[in-house]
Amino acid sequence: MNKEHRMYRRPPGMLPLFPSPYPGESFYSILCRYHVRSGNARDWHTSIQLFGYNASLTATLLTPFHLEMIRNWSPPVSGLDPREMLHQNTAYDLYSINSFSSELDQLRDIIEGRRTAAHFPRWMHPRLINPAGHLRFCPECAAEQIKLYGEPYWQILPQLDEVEYCPRHRIRIRNSQIPLSKIKSHYHPASSVLDKSSLQHPQSTCLQEWDTLFRKEKEFFIRLSCNIDWLLKNGERYAGYQNLSKAYNKLTRRNRELSWYQLSKQEIRNVLWDISHNSDLYCYLKHKNPKQVGNESYYLYSLRLCSHVLVMTAFCGTPKAFYEL
Repeated sequence: MNKEHRMYRRPPGMLPLFPSPYPGESFYSILCRYHVRSGNARDWHTSIQLFGYNASLTATLLTPFHLEMIRNWSPPVSGLDPREMLHQNTAYDLYSINSFSSELDQLRDIIEGRRTAAHFPRWMHPRLINPAGHLRFCPECAAEQIKLYGEPYWQILPQLDEVEYCPRHRIRIRNSQIPLSKIKSHYHPASSVLDKSSLQHPQSTCLQEWDTLFRKEKEFFIRLSCNIDWLLKNGERYAGYQNLSKAYNKLTRRNRELSWYQLSKQEIRNVLWDISHNSDLYCYLKHKNPKQVGNESYYLYSLRLCSHVLVMTAFCGTPKAFYEL
């Protein structure tokens, strides 16, 4: 048996160089920083050290996929608890607002070690992100991270669908040169991607003019980013598809419509202006009629998470106001 084959079959164990997470850091970013610390020349060497096989990394960007393995990599004295990281280093709280209780129980069982990763819900990642996108960042946040920690990292919030502005710095989120399709089997630490030139590069003239001409839309997008960020921290208190469905029913009754579909179909253009064309919710409302193509509840459940936050923002201002109708 050759050395590489023995390495492939070796189960993962304690990793003394495994880094502690930064605030709001993606689980994928933590794994990337371990790759740098490990000194491994190849990405697959790091994956074998971590997982015992060459695992796909895409889902680690926003979901707790493989998060339960923290217990294998770090001793209890390290303070790394996958139950805390579930809320702080993944988009679990946002995901929980439109999930069935059985899904959330299943995720918690995996984190607690009562189930294996084979039971992980594969649909979780596609409902959080546009797979055609890139790794994204706020240049001001990245510059602050370098000052505070000596290195930048990939945050969760900029990776989410519909987040166009940083809620703290009120500037546009930027794309890196790394497409999401390239992170499946490769580690791209922010420290090797975000150099001084990428952080100091001015915003394009076209985007500057858009921000100037469409101030109202810009303020809406900033408020939308703030609401998504709030749900990343507080979404679990509203967990469950049933709570979301009840809130939609209250919203439609308040607006004297028969269903959330009719409400959105007739009024979403006026409330969201033209920006709603970028939402999969708008595309669905424009082309699909739930009464013709199937169960209305199924389509409400299947939409990307941030599309629901877009509706909450447009009609109620904040998620809290939406749920307290």
